[in-house]
Amino acid sequence: MKEEFWHAIVACNQDYDSIFFYGVTTTKIFCRPSCRSKTPKRENVKIFYNPKEPLAEGFRPCKRCRPDLLHHATTKEMVVNKAKQFLSERLTETIPLRQLAKELYVSPFYLQKMFKAETGMSPHQFVLQQRVEVAKKRMVETTLPLIHIALEVGFRNSAHFSSVFRKMVGCTPTEYRSRANHS
Repeated sequence: MKEEFWHAIVACNQDYDSIFFYGVTTTKIFCRPSCRSKTPKRENVKIFYNPKEPLAEGFRPCKRCRPDLLHHATTKEMVVNKAKQFLSERLTETIPLRQLAKELYVSPFYLQKMFKAETGMSPHQFVLQQRVEVAKKRMVETTLPLIHIALEVGFRNSAHFSSVFRKMVGCTPTEYRSRANHS
């Protein structure tokens, strides 16, 4: 193996992603040079120049860096977008981080870290924000009682809804509806 390839693996250098892939013979997993997985022992590394070579030799793609996908730069973005879509489609459900991570084939810790890095908030905060946005829209478009709207968007009770709403919007749901109706 070229010395520069080894240094690229150790440094997780993204510049080499289009140049080679590496497989770990002990785990039979192959990665991109930029993969943040644990650095393997040098004697267990095998170099490949396209993603079909390791597959032909019985290696499987890493679930973290997804070397089998064409555009690695968007892999994190794709996972976060899938998480956002999954959560948005199930806004009224309580989905534990562990369940969400399992759905996306990543660890809960990695998902939390990646989601926060990409969006600036945790998956839980994202859900609360989405619920509040839907509630704001419903408050303006309907005359439904606030408790009905709160339950409809996934809050368990009006106290929690009111508390989260006030923290995120800066006023109570009643004040928000009143202002919106007088605008």
